[in-house]
Amino acid sequence: VKESVLENNTDLRKVVYSIMLTQIQFGTYRCGEKLPTIEETSRRLCVSIDTARTAYLKLKDEGYITLSKNVGATVKVNYDSQETEQFIQTFFSARKNAMIDLINSMLPLFGNAQCVGMKNASPEMLRKMEELFTEKNIEAPYAMLRHLNQKYSSLGNNLLMRLAWQIFMFLHDPFFSIKDNLHYFDQSEDYLSIVLVLCRKKEWTALRVKMAESMNKLTSSLTRFYKDRIHMTSTEKEVAFTWSSYKKSQQLCYSIAMELLISINRGLYPAGSLLPSQEELARQKNVSVSTIRRTLELLGSVGAIKSARHVGTRVLPLEQTSANSDFTKPVLRRRLLDMAESIQMLALSCKDVSVLTLSSLNTESIEELCVKLKAYKGLRRGENLSYFILSTVGESAPYQTIRTVYSELMRQFFWGYAFRGMNGKQEQLNEMYDPFFDELIESLEKMDYCRFSASLEELAVLELRRTVSFLLDLGISDAENILIPE
Repeated sequence: VKESVLENNTDLRKVVYSIMLTQIQFGTYRCGEKLPTIEETSRRLCVSIDTARTAYLKLKDEGYITLSKNVGATVKVNYDSQETEQFIQTFFSARKNAMIDLINSMLPLFGNAQCVGMKNASPEMLRKMEELFTEKNIEAPYAMLRHLNQKYSSLGNNLLMRLAWQIFMFLHDPFFSIKDNLHYFDQSEDYLSIVLVLCRKKEWTALRVKMAESMNKLTSSLTRFYKDRIHMTSTEKEVAFTWSSYKKSQQLCYSIAMELLISINRGLYPAGSLLPSQEELARQKNVSVSTIRRTLELLGSVGAIKSARHVGTRVLPLEQTSANSDFTKPVLRRRLLDMAESIQMLALSCKDVSVLTLSSLNTESIEELCVKLKAYKGLRRGENLSYFILSTVGESAPYQTIRTVYSELMRQFFWGYAFRGMNGKQEQLNEMYDPFFDELIESLEKMDYCRFSASLEELAVLELRRTVSFLLDLGISDAENILIPE
């Protein structure tokens, strides 16, 4: 993972600073002991040397370490065992609900992605994995981060890598920074070598079972750790897991743009009609006029609207969207890649997530979902089916982490509006999507969640294949790296 991949809403310098400070406070590095060099930390955490150096300088300025060219970084503060235990109790008690929710979300969100990634790993990547478990002097957290990067590399998905990195920093790194936590795992079993043997033998079913078993062991280990070790009740506001699919999380205009697109698709603002004035939209959405202005610029960039002085902002017909989108803009091209990567993540996870979600709902909720799906089919805008059903599944998921991740992934669907004029006539689109509507509706009526999830996965893969095809037609060559699951 390169730092350019990791540039999201999180300030990397703060993250690296927090990680190193936590390890000092947890006793990973004690008074008088040397920290890894700046270069080593840069390599381990997949950040630039400048980012690592800035974090180290802050630790020095705040009196935690000494820093010199000849000696490097040395821990200055001297915490006794009682203080170290207090740091651990405070840190983990404030994150208990978020960490347990996150670990329970890992298998449905990433289990299939890891299996597909390993199944498509090149011989060279498998060799690198093999080198990892023979490499000496690499600590558990960083070995795990390297392994995660290798597992996902064949998917060609930078967005997924950013999310995996964020989860690692929130959960895995602090958990494995406590060396005693390794006793929760069977040290005699060489998990990685077993996985590599299964990959080389192409025993994919056994591989899936083994990887699910590993993720479940991590879940049980974290649960036992909280039961055995963390007895403090947090008196502070709980720390939540957050993630933004955009590099700048404060861009409220994306959410508002998506809301307006939904209103346009539902006929509230039909083609040819004028949107309310900027001032009126600002009042309706309870935001500033400048936010609305940025929102309208976004809608214009994907060909949904066109503004004219003294006239207002007019909604464009479906067939004119692509013609009014500027596909030469680097920003739009990058966002279209993000959208394709988000669809791949949904395609890889929606089967497991939908079974989990539907199984958690009562009969009344399933019947309500079925009614909504039938009503949505009646709108005769089949191209919106995947957005509707995936967002509905995500919103109803039993874990907050899944709801957070799916909400962010659905934000990327906004950019797909630029393709509307490339999709063909509405009648043809409806003919293509009607079988999916019928299959999903019938599956809900029969409460056959496995059938529902298989159909949803097929739909998501179809959307991914079409999206990648559009991107390649536009000359966005990076789309070739995005793996389309079988």
